[in-house]
Amino acid sequence: MDLVQNDEFVIVQRKSQVSLHQLPKKQGKKWTVKIGRDKVDISSVVGKPHGTFKLVREKDGKNSVFTLEPSDEVVEMKDKMKDLNSGENNKEIWDDGTSQQLKKEDIEELRGQGLTGSEIVTQLVENSKTFQIKTEFSQEKYLNKKEEKYSEWVDILKPNIRHLAKHFHSQDPMQILNLRPDTLAMIMSLANIKSNGKFGVFDGGCQGLVTAAILDRIQGHGTVWNLFLKGTPQKRVIQAMNFTPEQLKPLKNCSLYKLKETLAKEENADGDEVPAKMIKLDEDAAPPLEFGSLDGMVIVCRRPTTIAKELVKLLAPSGNFVIFSPYSEPLSETYIQFRECNLAVNLQLTETWFRTHQVLPLRTHPEVNMSGSGGYILSGIKVVS
Repeated sequence: MDLVQNDEFVIVQRKSQVSLHQLPKKQGKKWTVKIGRDKVDISSVVGKPHGTFKLVREKDGKNSVFTLEPSDEVVEMKDKMKDLNSGENNKEIWDDGTSQQLKKEDIEELRGQGLTGSEIVTQLVENSKTFQIKTEFSQEKYLNKKEEKYSEWVDILKPNIRHLAKHFHSQDPMQILNLRPDTLAMIMSLANIKSNGKFGVFDGGCQGLVTAAILDRIQGHGTVWNLFLKGTPQKRVIQAMNFTPEQLKPLKNCSLYKLKETLAKEENADGDEVPAKMIKLDEDAAPPLEFGSLDGMVIVCRRPTTIAKELVKLLAPSGNFVIFSPYSEPLSETYIQFRECNLAVNLQLTETWFRTHQVLPLRTHPEVNMSGSGGYILSGIKVVS
């Protein structure tokens, strides 16, 4: 059974509220975080399987801190309230702020008395003048809204690429260059990422999301060259994936400045001089990175025009490449460059369009709000003219 361990990352989900947290390194150390309005000690999940947990109140001095206990049964409020009467329409309801008899102070007092979220929502329903004359659909929306605030059920999830991509995109899309999960899936498909391959990735602002997705796909079989310009490569998502040493073994970090010097020496080598390549340390080490040695290349950055043409040289003939940018103009320039130089075939510049739908009985429809753009993708297959 897969258990939650110390020093691991977990995704904490309470209805639509999602957050990413790292558990403490030391066994037994308390780790209090805020989930909605509540303070929760998430160290209480260590040693327990991932899944659904129930908030249990405990007293910690003057502050009320919740712990998490595993739960197999989740009771939703709409199931509890399904026997209540409902109205035919909402024409008699006026939003004048007087329908709810409980004040904010009363609700805080109920929370202080130790009432669970379900019990507080029940009190809100009983003290609402208009709840029973609302339509059935309106009642369900009301309960969902209250459960967002007061639900006592929390999901502790093991991080995966889909969860992390959705989480970072919902927090701040531009911290991952507006890369949506559906666009990431297209990149993985167009780059033909598979086990036992050699792939290069230049992640210029996605927190290591693309590199982590490739490592997750190949599962320890193959080589991933993580290319970067200066400083250290981005690895926030790689750390959040809780990869094992075996899964991280294919990852090789490589500075483009050092690689450029190495390949320049190799090109200029003559006579008996030994061509300079990246050092191979042992029999299990990855083959040296050189021109025409990669099966696939993924480039993700804001302005890929200059760097793309150079990095594609590392691809072997018939190797797939994918270039992603949040803007179309740099990719249009790159598209024209590749066309003029006869560098690739099957060149395609595309934009992914994605819209979520609400799927409920008698009210299935596209959601009103949607993502304006998930970025642009330039893909193709390298050829030698």
